[in-house]
Amino acid sequence: MRAAYLLSPGTIKITEVPDPTPGPGEIVARVDRALTCGTDLKAYRRGHPFIPMPGPFGHQYSATIESIGQGVKGFEPGQPIAGVHSGPCGTCQACRSRRFNLCEKLQEQLLIGTFAEKILIKPRVAAANIHPRPSGMSAVRAAFLEPVSCCVHTLGLLNFVGVDRVLVLGTGSMGLLFLELLPFFSSAERVAAGRRKARLALARQFGIQELIDVEATPFAQRTDLHQQFDLVIECTGRPEGWQEAIDAARPGGQVMLFGGLPKGSTFPIDTYRLHYEELRLLGSFHFSPDDVRASLDYLGDDRLRVEEMIAETRPLSGLEESLQDMAEGRAIKFAIDPTSSA
Repeated sequence: MRAAYLLSPGTIKITEVPDPTPGPGEIVARVDRALTCGTDLKAYRRGHPFIPMPGPFGHQYSATIESIGQGVKGFEPGQPIAGVHSGPCGTCQACRSRRFNLCEKLQEQLLIGTFAEKILIKPRVAAANIHPRPSGMSAVRAAFLEPVSCCVHTLGLLNFVGVDRVLVLGTGSMGLLFLELLPFFSSAERVAAGRRKARLALARQFGIQELIDVEATPFAQRTDLHQQFDLVIECTGRPEGWQEAIDAARPGGQVMLFGGLPKGSTFPIDTYRLHYEELRLLGSFHFSPDDVRASLDYLGDDRLRVEEMIAETRPLSGLEESLQDMAEGRAIKFAIDPTSSA
């Protein structure tokens, strides 16, 4: 089969590799669609700790089962599926505390390599986080299950009592997903702050009450936004973004620091605001099986307009061009069809 390998930062090769064979508890599936994302772009540009090089990459997908291993229940060849790329071990301290998203063995059976014609789904993933694809749900829509699950987990950590005004800082794919999902959790006014006209235009289509173009006026210079929001969801993945998110929160407000920074990163904080103004700073990582199941239900709701983020469907040979287009800000996400030879 053909698979895309990330050889080193900036270098992708489409190569022939042996077809996978399922062992006990495993599933082999043909990839219907794989989506590009910010994590893929980070790996392509500078590497990523969860994505070894050289090796396969990609983790957002939908697929159709080709074969199943001994002991797999509830699935059969030819069945379309929606799934994510991880599954908790169920036995570590985090799992025993039902913090499945923080499983100490999460990386042991990660499904990395969905930019390929076929994938091998390991037992933990197959048992916990693979679901039949609902009838009528497109392959592209089903492939959004992983990023939507991350957002649903995050939103479940927040307290929306007394939240009247929410700022989503950053209008990449995750920021846009938060903007779309927020009405399922709260009737609060949604404000988006981001850069690049196309992203802001898409946010406008999602019915956002206010848009802030930070390229026209840098966020830090907008003094009218200081301490104006009950909740700020930071999606920039920059230290400056973390600081701007905290600055924008009202006394008693919540700040969700969603955009991950490199390990060891630090930034200063005004301890007066944290203590005397009772700011609530939160982080969020990954998702649990409950989040995945809930997210599949959300994707079944037509109000969630995720397909509009996809600029184009391209063949596997167009993966590197797609990542370059994302890096240059020409698109938010692409769908990759590994079976297409166009």
